[in-house]
Amino acid sequence: MEELLFQAVLEILAGALPEAAVFTERVRQGYEGPAVFAELSECRVRREMGNRFRAEGEFTLRADPGREDALAGAEMLARLEAAFRGKRGIALSGGKVNEDGTAEISLRADAVGFWQEDGPPQMGSMTYSLLLGGGKE
Repeated sequence: MEELLFQAVLEILAGALPEAAVFTERVRQGYEGPAVFAELSECRVRREMGNRFRAEGEFTLRADPGREDALAGAEMLARLEAAFRGKRGIALSGGKVNEDGTAEISLRADAVGFWQEDGPPQMGSMTYSLLLGGGKE
């Protein structure tokens, strides 16, 4: 479930900053900007009725424009906010530009998913589908 929620956020991110490399694991050196670092800090999945479940995740995105320029960081932050603002199932908070020109934003994603068993239950094979903000208006 966590992977599906993370993938939904990464797809929005890729559309917002197609020129930026996206890293989901810690990189200490050896990358060139622009780059975005996405970290899933917490994910909760709870089962609801039948084959339905709800997933909620909290993410931190740090955007590095590749140069120490607060204006470039502010532009990346604005593009991130525009990409995620108004998306069903996404809540933004804490957008800021740091002194080193990087931008940070926190977001919470909420989704409803459904699982379906493929084959006999003892084989344990399941497929999942996920819809950001599903079930909430």
